Amino acid sequence: MILASASASASVQVSWTQTARLGEKVTLLEDQTPFVLSSGECDGCPDPAISVDSKQTFQTFEGFGGAFTQASAVNWRKLDATGQAELIRAYFADPADGGLGYTLCRVPINSCDFSPESYTFDDVEGDVALEHFDSTVQKDVDLGMIDMILAAEAAVKERANRTASKGLKLKLLASPWSPPAWMKLPVHGVYGDPGEGIRTMTGSAKPFGLDPDYQASWANYFGKWLAAYKARGVDSLWAVTVQNEPEASPGWESCLWTPEYMANFVAEHLGPTLNATHPEIKIFGFDHNKDHVAEWADGLYKNKTAADYFTGVAVHWYGGLNTENLQKAHEVDPTKSILGSEACNCIGHVVLQQDGVASWWTRAERVSLDILEDLKWWAVGWIDWNLLVDVNGGPNHLKNLCDANMIQDVAGQKGDQPLIKQASYYYMGHFSRYLVPGAKRVQVSNTVEVEIPQVTAGDIKDGAALLFEPCDADSAVQRFRFAKPEPGDKIAASLIAAGTDDAPGSDGYQRGGECVELCIMPGCWFPKVQLWACGDGGEADHGGRGNQKWDVQSVKGGYKLEVRGSPEGAGGGEVKGCLTTVKAEGWAVDLDAGLEVIAAQLAPCLSDGTSSQTFLLSGDGEGGAARSNAARRLLESSFTVGTADAKLCLAPQIPKLPHFDAVGFHNPDGTVAVVAMNTNDKPVEFTLRDEALGLAAKHSLPAHAINTYRWQSGPPADAIFAQNGDTQLQAAADAPVPVEKAAMGAAVAGRLTPAMAAARSVGVAGAAAAAAAASGAATTPPELLVETTAGDKPGEGPTLEAPPPARASWIAVCAGGTVALAVALRRRSFGAVGTGRASRQYTTL
Repeated sequence: MILASASASASVQVSWTQTARLGEKVTLLEDQTPFVLSSGECDGCPDPAISVDSKQTFQTFEGFGGAFTQASAVNWRKLDATGQAELIRAYFADPADGGLGYTLCRVPINSCDFSPESYTFDDVEGDVALEHFDSTVQKDVDLGMIDMILAAEAAVKERANRTASKGLKLKLLASPWSPPAWMKLPVHGVYGDPGEGIRTMTGSAKPFGLDPDYQASWANYFGKWLAAYKARGVDSLWAVTVQNEPEASPGWESCLWTPEYMANFVAEHLGPTLNATHPEIKIFGFDHNKDHVAEWADGLYKNKTAADYFTGVAVHWYGGLNTENLQKAHEVDPTKSILGSEACNCIGHVVLQQDGVASWWTRAERVSLDILEDLKWWAVGWIDWNLLVDVNGGPNHLKNLCDANMIQDVAGQKGDQPLIKQASYYYMGHFSRYLVPGAKRVQVSNTVEVEIPQVTAGDIKDGAALLFEPCDADSAVQRFRFAKPEPGDKIAASLIAAGTDDAPGSDGYQRGGECVELCIMPGCWFPKVQLWACGDGGEADHGGRGNQKWDVQSVKGGYKLEVRGSPEGAGGGEVKGCLTTVKAEGWAVDLDAGLEVIAAQLAPCLSDGTSSQTFLLSGDGEGGAARSNAARRLLESSFTVGTADAKLCLAPQIPKLPHFDAVGFHNPDGTVAVVAMNTNDKPVEFTLRDEALGLAAKHSLPAHAINTYRWQSGPPADAIFAQNGDTQLQAAADAPVPVEKAAMGAAVAGRLTPAMAAARSVGVAGAAAAAAAASGAATTPPELLVETTAGDKPGEGPTLEAPPPARASWIAVCAGGTVALAVALRRRSFGAVGTGRASRQYTTL
């Protein structure tokens, strides 16, 4: 039998989907007219390019999803049966049916802040043996969490059955916010402390909160909770994290840990307990922001016993992209996984499309950029926070209100839709619909934006916390201006971030700019000073109570800025105080808790000249008439607000973010999916190139848009890399003649992964055996002659070895329109294969 060689592909069709904003007009997850990647000269193709090399592969992907919080379940229960079914469909149905294709979700163990109240399943103090543990987890049943999870499981299972997707199922990550209060060390000096400390779920002792005497009980609690969920029919439990946000104790359910304490707990208690009772459950450490992920990975994995139990570390998005830290964490142990386990916009309220398209859109861009960069830097999955909140961003028993991809509005407070899809829902679809479990990340080179651009006024959004950072004369966000003062004002008026009224990307664009205000919104439980679109006094939280107006007083050494406060007759409590420099932890300005910052906060006004309340405006600290003239000049130009020592300047806490980037994955069906984002205010033209196929085309990405491109870039993934770097080469079937890579044809050779290319030739003994295999008849394994080379660089897969014949199998692969006979190495069984022309072009028996 002579095997035909596939000829080189001259082109491949690209399907693509777009979500974009042009002013107030939006395009939401809409399929576009396909275009073609072609070989040869690419007429008019620009130098900036997105180049995809599917021969270089990296981490294997687990999935996308959201969290079955108590708040999500409470809101889901408020929907009628149609609404409940629609939410499950919208998130968990097959993309072909309009769903997001979710497969990886999270659930709290015990209550979290997004609960109606704090609770556990064993509140009996001293119950070391957990004899009183509620094995019915009735509280979660009553809230609707179990029913919601079961509905999602059924949707994913139905999808798997209908699409013949073997192994597709929902996976649940479970995380505790706090052990029962009686298992924790006492906290001193907090509300309710009688003097000798108080054990509480909503606080934590330092440096760790779990009482060492109760480590065994807490480990057994995990096991009992898992067993109780399984008894309720939940069969999607996949992994646990040891603790949600172990570096923070912000006032809701929490428990502090150190890396060493967590590692010891896993090594001596949680690991052995779960290995004995639920051996299939994986364990992830950390589960907090990315600024310290590398240090935590090092601290957790250096305990070798604990390292054997850890699958990897989980991370949250709060505090910035921190991609360099993800890379460092990966380098600590490349065999461990990194999982994105929580992200959402949490600045105290929900922003709907009707509240302003730009602000609505920006939230989606920020979260989606986090997804993209996490995937680029080793994340194996990405989980959003609440699946569903109400129009206020809750319920949350401590008013830590957040946005979500879908909003419940059965009362019709915001319109006539009981379920509202946010822009972030559609952005998420660009990832979750087209990057599927089992996909491998491929190398994507972006020469469109080789350096991250500097922060500008257009990057300033509502809720940006203010802090003092080193003064930078070139900074575009350290300058402010005063609005025209009202009659009778000394100099006071709104203090505005310069340029925000004219910058299309800012939430203050054409709204008067972004004003400095004392945050009095729900959830601002400390005197945070932030930026928000300037109000006209009609909105109580944003100007209506005088929290956006400042009196500027000349004092020794500079100026004092005092908030104007509530006008006469306004309700809501007292608004008064002076702008103050305060040494604080990072969370005070929406950064990681482990950081130390100089925050801008409001404090009672102190005596004139106090350094923490004295500021240099444009560096002008002179006295008398000079300062009086300077004050008048301040009304006519922008200036900096510097500390008394002129070293630090007021600025919004804004992360420096990419404006254009892309990530790509090779899916199990053989398609490559590339997601590209542009947050610039202008469109970007580039060349889209497939390096393996040698094909390219000119394309463009509109301003504030995200595109997902898909095209066939090789045989199905199982046939290319399967598990643990399986290798495949085309083989002639007439006699034991080695087939060199050069003889395969460009179309096939171009699809070889680095691991495949490492095997330089394959000989097959016995034309009769080959013919029998191709015809579908059973046959004994032929002799395989494999010459191997090392491939131990990142992305090149393992060094190949000649396997025993019993571990080989025949596979028929559709390559360039021709069914090619191939040999797959490192397979456990041998058998004949069919040559079906379905979406999967091979069968392994």
